[in-house]
Amino acid sequence: MKLAEYSKFDGVALAKLVRCGDITPKELAKLSLSAIAQLNPKLNAVLETYPERALDNINEDLHLPLAGVPMLLKDTGTADQGKLQACGSRLGVGYRPAVSGYLTEYYAQAGLNILGRSAMPELAQAATTESALNGPTCNPWDLSLSTGGSSGGAAAAVASGMVPIAHGTDTGGSIRIPAACCGLVGLKPTRGRISKGPMLDETLYGGLNTEHVVTRSVRDTAIVLEISCHPGIGDPFTVMQPSRAYTQELCYPSKPFRIAFTCETHTGVAVDPVMVDAVNKVANILESLGHILIPATPSIEAEAYGRADSVVWAYSTAHEIQRLAQATGNAINAHNLERPSLEALEFARGLKISDWFESMATYNRMSRTMGLFFDDYDLLLTPTVATLAPSLGSINSNRDISYDDFMVATINFCPHTAPFNVTGQPAISLPLCISPEGFPIGIQLVAGYGREDILIQIASLLEEVMPWNKRIPSTHAVNSA
Repeated sequence: MKLAEYSKFDGVALAKLVRCGDITPKELAKLSLSAIAQLNPKLNAVLETYPERALDNINEDLHLPLAGVPMLLKDTGTADQGKLQACGSRLGVGYRPAVSGYLTEYYAQAGLNILGRSAMPELAQAATTESALNGPTCNPWDLSLSTGGSSGGAAAAVASGMVPIAHGTDTGGSIRIPAACCGLVGLKPTRGRISKGPMLDETLYGGLNTEHVVTRSVRDTAIVLEISCHPGIGDPFTVMQPSRAYTQELCYPSKPFRIAFTCETHTGVAVDPVMVDAVNKVANILESLGHILIPATPSIEAEAYGRADSVVWAYSTAHEIQRLAQATGNAINAHNLERPSLEALEFARGLKISDWFESMATYNRMSRTMGLFFDDYDLLLTPTVATLAPSLGSINSNRDISYDDFMVATINFCPHTAPFNVTGQPAISLPLCISPEGFPIGIQLVAGYGREDILIQIASLLEEVMPWNKRIPSTHAVNSA
């Protein structure tokens, strides 16, 4: 198989080729590493590769659901025992987790071959992938543009054809934002769906954080969710397991859905007209397919929410800084941390424990209110981000911006993603539209708590009627072969 052929297949298709004997896992690994070697100098998406995993320690069980399919892990989240995990920060340089995460083990048990580590901003806290440690990651559609963040290295690698599947984390939109900027599928699962164990737990960042993947197809997203959604030993809480396999949801919905749609933001900041047009286009198509579309916007206490987020992110940043410093022995100072991280730490030192509980009370009210909203609607349709992918350096480079300005710039770019990390609902970004300049536009769909099945059904329908698989960015393996 040639590189141009490899880069067009999704993970499910590659695994089928392996099962049929048309290619071996070792050959797939070598193709992926070749694509990374050719494209990464332009994109800066992959921090390191593991060439040994193209040689002798590949799982040769060809009957596994994703046998031999190459993937990358993000530089944070689920750990790969003994491999570097710097969390995008100079403070984290040298950190090697002592054990693998349950999620990493689930990936391996399904046959996925983890071939490297993808780039991210410091501590996974920016909506753009630019860090003092690793520099900027460039968007395959235009090298002057941001990939979004924080799973921007993962998104650039998948969009450019290096790997079909890449792991990401999502605390405020960090899977969905880069999926939107890079023209991919990005699902944030329901809180508690994916185990954070054994080293982390589901209360990380006040319950905001979860993990999954970015992919080029809905079926890849579905099958990885299917292999990942097992409760881990000692998980503090779990979500009711699906009634049937997620890959069985890759079908048209059996009934019309009630779908709310909106472009309004709780911040009052207007989204770009091109995003409004895209949402209206998708709403019209869904209505033509028999679904019931209703203009409606969830109620959010904007001022209380903004205050709570500042507290939760500051406390959580401070905890992550202390964890990395203790693990590495590196000093907490301006040589090892970027300005917003240091200011978040200082802000956290001035907070009281009552500030945390007040923030959790705000989050609780938001969750209850959002739950009532989804009593009336099956789905909510919004833009994923407020504008097209911005230029590198224009949101914040995370190097010389205050913590307050960082928080404002981030929420103004992605006002529709972060609330659902608070409320726990599953949400997916789909690359349904294209701008006049030829750049992808991500559309977000949100479902009620635990209803990834509905998201996969509607995403499958939209993938059929608004296909994106033929859209190839200018920096792509198919063009470099």
